[in-house]
Amino acid sequence: MKELGEDFKEIAKKDRNLIVWMVIDFLLSVWLFIIPLLNSGKAKIWARYSDINDGYAQSDWWYLISFSVIALTLGVGHILLSARLYSKRGKDIARLFLAITMIVIVIGIKFLSSIVGEG
Repeated sequence: MKELGEDFKEIAKKDRNLIVWMVIDFLLSVWLFIIPLLNSGKAKIWARYSDINDGYAQSDWWYLISFSVIALTLGVGHILLSARLYSKRGKDIARLFLAITMIVIVIGIKFLSSIVGEG
């Protein structure tokens, strides 16, 4: 844990651009976390589960929170991993790792938005 703190200090001193990437990654994770919570006022939502036949059904909104928990875990976990990669493998690998994470989170946002009917 102490090594991870030192990694973040080194990143803050040497590569502030990577900190910006980490903040963007975290904000995207928070956005994906909030999408189901915004639908919490509805007892039931129309959810698209598949494209086969009708593919729509009414279900409880809180089933979608699993997406949120995974997104927040993915965002925070990958920020910690990228800090470790920065110290072990260099800044290019850490940026690549964060970029891939951001792409996955954006795809998740699009997917979850289409499930709840916002996309």
